Amino acid sequence: MADTDTYRGTGMSGSMSEAERGVAEKASEMASQAKDYVASAADQAKEKATEVGRAASQKIDQGRLSTASGLETAANSLRTSAQTGGDAISQFANTTADKLQNTASYVREHSVGQMYGDVEQVVRRNPGPALIAAAAVGFLLGAAMRRD
Repeated sequence: MADTDTYRGTGMSGSMSEAERGVAEKASEMASQAKDYVASAADQAKEKATEVGRAASQKIDQGRLSTASGLETAANSLRTSAQTGGDAISQFANTTADKLQNTASYVREHSVGQMYGDVEQVVRRNPGPALIAAAAVGFLLGAAMRRD
């Protein structure tokens, strides 16, 4: 195995000079500082992401009650209009109104975190239909954004 110092020019000793040691120490120190800087930046980014996530969750949570009220208003409106339609339309409208009412109750009684956990469980139990639903929602959102 070749000695690492065999590639040195003539007239150089086989051991590191003081200047070389100083450069090596400085390089090591700079690498350590860079590593600390990157770790600090990563920690700051994590904190910022957590902070933004918390703020978004709070904003969504505040809109939760108004969403529930809107769903209840829609359910009541459907029930009112169902009384003027035929039997089939009335039954369909009442069923839809009941589902809207149940959704309003669910939204009112559960936090955003609980709803997220419920959605996650449904997706894990039914990955195929969840992917199809996600694709459909994405398609509809894309179509709506293109129109604007």
